[in-house]
Amino acid sequence: MEIERAFEIITSKVDEVLLGNGYTKQDVAAGDNELTVLYTGEVAYSVVYYKDNMRVVLRNCAMVDGEPDNSWKTVATWLFDPVADNVKEATNIGEDFAETIRGPKQIEVRQKQKKTKKEGEGNNDPLFFANRMVAYFPELRDEIAYEKAHYENFRGVTFAEEKIVPRFRDYVKKANKNTLEKMSKNFATMYDNGDLDVKGIITYLLFNAVDDDEKYKMLVSEFEKSNRKIADEARRLRGKKLKPEKPKKKRKFIADTLNGR
Repeated sequence: MEIERAFEIITSKVDEVLLGNGYTKQDVAAGDNELTVLYTGEVAYSVVYYKDNMRVVLRNCAMVDGEPDNSWKTVATWLFDPVADNVKEATNIGEDFAETIRGPKQIEVRQKQKKTKKEGEGNNDPLFFANRMVAYFPELRDEIAYEKAHYENFRGVTFAEEKIVPRFRDYVKKANKNTLEKMSKNFATMYDNGDLDVKGIITYLLFNAVDDDEKYKMLVSEFEKSNRKIADEARRLRGKKLKPEKPKKKRKFIADTLNGR
């Protein structure tokens, strides 16, 4: 599929959200390595496709004096391979970008405000991660909708364990080296931008579901050295039962009172 056509499909979904809310769309001259569309309004959004690593990115930044301040923050990242992917994948990406922008958990950029976070912790939560996995397992879209409709809070770890892990395990068994290395790039980005729950889901739940050590190495091949070390440490816990927390002993005078002494 021609990347220009795929990019049009993706950005058309973003158009539906932003243009209807007073944003102005500005086409940016295509470079040798990328395609870009810019939206300006209360804040600035842009959608960029990087040809060299086949990543399509939704990002935003503050507006200063009517212009983007160019301190771009990545909101969402997907892989799109023009050779392997088609209209369906492009549509999924566009719909996810649109949902991210309009959703209550969107990352808002306010002028001269900075959101603090713990060192090593990103902003993307398990729901965000689950939506990313729709690119690999489209049927998850209905599972996510059901989860959101029936539970007040998205049960990120439970959902990953019950809905994502079985599909991921089967996918990895059939995947070749090239496919897993591409997946590794995507997981590396999601790990870097994910909160602590997402990091645990990736390293402890998903990667530990992979029986083949060689395929595991392919999955962490694109991780930074320090993050790969964390994943390796999590893999050492594979198959081990973690000891539950010991119940605290009752203080003696309370126990005596309850026993009528």
